[in-house]
Amino acid sequence: MENLEQTQEISKSAKLETWLRALQVAQLLVINPYGLGGVILRARSGPVRDRWLAYLNTIAQLKGMRLPLRKMPLGISDENLIGGIDLDQTLRTGKAVLRQGLLAQCDQQLLLMPMAERIEVGTVAKVVSALDNGFIAIERDGQSRRIESQFGFIALDEGIEDDECPNEKIRQRAAFLLNLDVIGWRDLPETDDDFVPDASLLQDVCENFSQVTVSEDHLHALVGVAEQLGVTSIRALNLALNTAKCLAAFEREDEVSSMHLQRAIALVLSPRATRMPQSTPPEEELPPESDEQPENEQDPVDQEPPPTPPPEDQKQEEEQENEEELENNSENPEALEDEILEAAQAAIPADLLARLADLADLKTPKGMGGKTGAVKVGRIRGRPIGNMPGMPEGGKTLSIIDTLRAAVPWQGVRRAELIAAGKTIPAGKIFIRKEDFRIKRYQERTQTLTMFIVDASGSSAMHRLAEAKGAVELLLAECYIRRDQVAVMSFRGSVAELILAPTRSLVKAKRALSGLPGGGGTPLSRAIDESFEVASASMRKGLTPALVFLTDGRANIAKDGSPGRPKAMEDAQQSARAASYYSFKSLWIDTSPQARDEGRVMAALLGSMYLPLPNAGANEVSQAIMQGLKKA
Repeated sequence: MENLEQTQEISKSAKLETWLRALQVAQLLVINPYGLGGVILRARSGPVRDRWLAYLNTIAQLKGMRLPLRKMPLGISDENLIGGIDLDQTLRTGKAVLRQGLLAQCDQQLLLMPMAERIEVGTVAKVVSALDNGFIAIERDGQSRRIESQFGFIALDEGIEDDECPNEKIRQRAAFLLNLDVIGWRDLPETDDDFVPDASLLQDVCENFSQVTVSEDHLHALVGVAEQLGVTSIRALNLALNTAKCLAAFEREDEVSSMHLQRAIALVLSPRATRMPQSTPPEEELPPESDEQPENEQDPVDQEPPPTPPPEDQKQEEEQENEEELENNSENPEALEDEILEAAQAAIPADLLARLADLADLKTPKGMGGKTGAVKVGRIRGRPIGNMPGMPEGGKTLSIIDTLRAAVPWQGVRRAELIAAGKTIPAGKIFIRKEDFRIKRYQERTQTLTMFIVDASGSSAMHRLAEAKGAVELLLAECYIRRDQVAVMSFRGSVAELILAPTRSLVKAKRALSGLPGGGGTPLSRAIDESFEVASASMRKGLTPALVFLTDGRANIAKDGSPGRPKAMEDAQQSARAASYYSFKSLWIDTSPQARDEGRVMAALLGSMYLPLPNAGANEVSQAIMQGLKKA
């Protein structure tokens, strides 16, 4: 019982330490938002996250920020993010007027990015470009302008799974990686008022942190510790150095000390560690003490203890030892590096390397992933990706704002033409011509249809069907998430039958496969013809077909139903050549006990990826299908 209470106390103290570290990160971020980049805060919506943001807002107001946090909507448009034509002012003045976007309004402030793990790559690229350059370049509709903007960011990582994380480009530019999901509301102190710095101190730090210097020995120690931790990013070293300067300025120091460097490395580099530091070689062990005592040595019981030194002498000795240790560290960079490395190693979370290994496994292409369908540009539905010249007809949508933007720069020329022609011009009228019309463009991603063509002939049919059934059931879980579909076709005797039409229902798949009989000949040519006919029909419906053949490739039933291997193989090869013109993504899994040339030749004629899997189970088949279709 005592051990349990002690463990709970240790856990609670560790959570309190994590919270105090998060408060210190908020102070540092307000002091130097541009130099420190930002923070990735892994925390779901709740009172803990709200309290941290409220503390950050309090510190920012002490610095003098009126609007420290500017929220970026998840689906923000490029015009609202970067800037563009101010339509209202343009229509009032008669000439193009540019307006600032959200990034330009964040100068010397902080950008709040909710659900950072879902931000699109294009938006990330624009934010990263502004962070790196320190300015926003607006070049739209014939207008050009450059706006200085230096800001930091707070990326709220609200992912549920471990593989749901913000873009790596954002992660590289964030000095701090915080995880508040491990902290509960009851683990927090009653108030954070005791941790709010004095306003005058905060102002002094903001003015003087850039003047703090770093010795060459400390720079070498920083690089050495980063190498030991497996951190190879120069940007991470720069962020750790800026953090150490801010910490030194907080204590009104003119130079970074080893203590400041230790704390900076614990905040910046330790959460990025990819390996544990190499342990130092063990010291030479002393020979074991003998049980026999020398004759001239008295029994320790009878021996009197040595007199304790006076307190003053002991204090002087300790001070002298500390001074000698500091001198040795300053003269020996390796000792300084070892001292800092020890502190950095203590700050590495216990399960960090295990989680990194898990994430590495998740990032490897285990499957086709989400959004495997083909991408195409549409004009009716999908994700908006801009506009294009055209007339609003046939279901196309007119982009009124973009049409006005295209017409505004030509108003002066068109008015002059009308005046020269002797026509009167009503006040406030906008002249729009046919070439000004803009229609909206959308990006659509089609669904993927994965169709299994299963060889149900011969004595091994039941084994192949069991593998296909298991693979379909494993794949349907991912297909449900991606909204993809699955179909199954079997061929035996003299026919090829679609036993499972395209569906996302696991119940239908089980029902269709459970009662499927096996045995008979192998009509491979019919299977190829009918499978590609179903695939082409699904493509006309807007699906992206992907075919998976599970067979040994040894046909023995011709297309007309007559038996005979030579004629059947000739028909199958002819059907494969004809089907290759479709250029569908396909995978040929050779299920024979030993790889045969017949299957390899058929896969080459179809343009399929060939994969021999003798005696493969459902897991192996499903993994092979997902990886093979991704590479095909």
